[in-house]
Amino acid sequence: MPDDDIDKARRRFLQTTGAGATLVLAGCSAFDSDSEETPTETPDPTPTETQEETNPSESETEDPPESPSGQVEQLDAYPRVKIASVSELSTGDVVEFKYPLQEQSNFLTRLGEQAWDGVGPDGDIVAFNALCTHAGCNVAGSVEPEDSRAGPCPCHYTSFDLSKGGLVNMGQATSDLPQIELEVDGGDIYATYVEGLVWGYHNNLRTGTPIEAAQSD
Repeated sequence: MPDDDIDKARRRFLQTTGAGATLVLAGCSAFDSDSEETPTETPDPTPTETQEETNPSESETEDPPESPSGQVEQLDAYPRVKIASVSELSTGDVVEFKYPLQEQSNFLTRLGEQAWDGVGPDGDIVAFNALCTHAGCNVAGSVEPEDSRAGPCPCHYTSFDLSKGGLVNMGQATSDLPQIELEVDGGDIYATYVEGLVWGYHNNLRTGTPIEAAQSD
């Protein structure tokens, strides 16, 4: 092939290659420009009202409940309180008393037969809280020592066995009558503890007027 023809062929090849490269570069530039995201402006958040923080130390606190007498009292332990004397208590007697708070009614009786946790020469002196464990009605007026029974309750007819720790023996109550633990010292009978929860109380020693603790000689 003559030299002139070779030069012409080379020029055509370069021209063709250059045009293709230009098209490729142009296409890439167009792709890059399309792929760019246009930033959008976001509005500033609307300011909201700041809520006031409550300081726990400044918040209102509930006062402890008051007893019916207007006093707010708490006992840390059961007091030892004199109730009666053995020599003055005859079989069948019923003595009502308050313990461990003045708002809590109880009764002491002498059954004439030995009883669970009974004290005295014959182990027949016992004491119990007077409120029925079903609905809180007072059963002190329905104590029958000769039958070792408290009840039937005047409200819903529950009866408790006083010779067996206040065990429910009839009626709607589901827990025994709380028994007052007793001790005899020098012929005197003292209340020292309550076995069981008094109806209406979450703690037998809270919210009420304490009975003054007695000191034995």
